[in-house]
Amino acid sequence: MATETGSEKVKKICEVLRKETLEPAMEEAEKCIADAREEAESILAKAKAKADKLVQDGQSEIDKRRNVFHASMQQGCRQTLEELKEQIEKRLFNQALFEAIAKKTSSPDVLAKLITAIVNAIEKEGLSADLSAIIPAHVPAREVNELLAREVSEKLREKSVLLGPQKGGAEVKLHDKKITIDLSEGALRELVGSFIRKDLREILFGPSE
Repeated sequence: MATETGSEKVKKICEVLRKETLEPAMEEAEKCIADAREEAESILAKAKAKADKLVQDGQSEIDKRRNVFHASMQQGCRQTLEELKEQIEKRLFNQALFEAIAKKTSSPDVLAKLITAIVNAIEKEGLSADLSAIIPAHVPAREVNELLAREVSEKLREKSVLLGPQKGGAEVKLHDKKITIDLSEGALRELVGSFIRKDLREILFGPSE
């Protein structure tokens, strides 16, 4: 029977932990996608109405200027709508999702649970006892430390969480193996985004071929 390597165990831990931490982030993300969908549909409806009016107002002139002008007008309308769709995806969806995940994963309670889950999973696999946990710099370390069980804090090299540059979420470093388990807001954002980005793009651009 093959024995798992340290890297394989860490990879397995990351996969399990990311799935377990998806639920609270997905709730926020689903609300964002619902809000973005409603606003996107409203904006697109107004934009299409304006585009139709533009074509109607210019119809008499289009007839005089031959088919080439008509094609140019239609192309301009299509380009405007495509640009609008891209802006909706970027500004409404991406920004709302980023903000929701960063906010949700900046809670001291959520951070303490993330760190506890990671440390316990590492201990279960027997991977490392030389750990450091890193949280966002804007979150008071004292509040997170108070929420951590003593046995978890004792496993940290500094006996306390450290502050890092991420906007949300936590990272745990395994110093002896030079490995970082990343459950920061950036990693969670990519994971959540991969699940719901397709749904939003189909609303805006239609189903892919």
